[in-house]
Amino acid sequence: MKHIGIFAALALLAVVTGCTTGNHKVTGRLRQPVAPEAVMVYSAMPPHAEVIGLVSADSFGGTTLDDANADALEKLRYEAGRLGANGLVLGKSTDQPLAGAKLQAKAIYVSP
Repeated sequence: MKHIGIFAALALLAVVTGCTTGNHKVTGRLRQPVAPEAVMVYSAMPPHAEVIGLVSADSFGGTTLDDANADALEKLRYEAGRLGANGLVLGKSTDQPLAGAKLQAKAIYVSP
């Protein structure tokens, strides 16, 4: 009986703190990793940019859809940075109550 209480507490903690997952697919040349906070977000492909890969993130975190979107965007930045991308061009996104936020983007390298 004691184990049921512990399990219920852990399940509640998981729901409150949320969950964010991300993945990537390499389509270009990898580069040295970039810190997530250095990955810029673009609404369109900038000149002289090279696509490194495709990244996606799902988030059920936070208490609002805005929080879920923010969590998913941070995960996109993290995944893009792992590939050596210094930018993201946002693509398809969906957000719905109870389903969370789902974002997709191109991970790009913009030449200085």
